[in-house]
Amino acid sequence: MESVAGLIYSEEEAAMERSNDPRHDFYASPTVEELVAQQRKEPIRDPRILLGDFWPEDEPIEEFLAALRQWRGHNKSDRAA
Repeated sequence: MESVAGLIYSEEEAAMERSNDPRHDFYASPTVEELVAQQRKEPIRDPRILLGDFWPEDEPIEEFLAALRQWRGHNKSDRAA
């Protein structure tokens, strides 16, 4: 028995999954359904779980966006430089 992501399954199941698993075979070409089964993922049912609350309240987004534009070179007067 093997345990992956907290799920226990037999050696036979593990061997079958490895036969078309790109993690074990560089030339594997699994279908989307096979990838989902191998990775044991489910569709996100509630998109609110993707919503993050990571931005510090004391740091305005405008300062970050200004720094980002500067880092990317968008604030240069000579765009060719």
